[in-house]
Amino acid sequence: MNSRSPLKIFSLECDAVTNSISPHVRYISPDNVLKDLYKILNCQLVTCTEIEINGKLFDVYSDDEALLKEKPAPNLYIDDDLIIFGSIAFSKADEEGKLVGLSHEDVQLLWNFALTQFPKLLNFLKNRR
Repeated sequence: MNSRSPLKIFSLECDAVTNSISPHVRYISPDNVLKDLYKILNCQLVTCTEIEINGKLFDVYSDDEALLKEKPAPNLYIDDDLIIFGSIAFSKADEEGKLVGLSHEDVQLLWNFALTQFPKLLNFLKNRR
C-alpha cells in the first residue's frame, strides 16, 4: 500500500478536437510519475525543460514528439527560441531532483505566467506567416 501523498501539478492540456487549451490542477502518484504524465500529456515520450518564473524554478514536461504529429498545437511561448507544443505539465523539484508537489501559490503563479505568455505566442505565430 502506498503511503506517500499524491503530488499536485498544473497542466495546460490541448484538445485537438476543439482546438483549445484548458488549465487543470492534477494529482500524480510519486510512485508512477512517468505513467501519470504520459496519461495527462497523451504521449509516450516526455521531455523536461526547466524555466524560471519570478525567481522560482519549475520543470515543464511536454510531449517530446509533439512536432512529429499532424497539426502540432503550440501551447506555451517562453521566448523566440523555446515554444512548447502539445499538452504540458508544470512541477518542481527539490534539491535532490525529486519531484515535489506545487503549492496553491505556485499554481497561481504558473497560471498568471501562461496568461501573460499567450499573447506573445499569438504574436510570434502571426509574425511567422
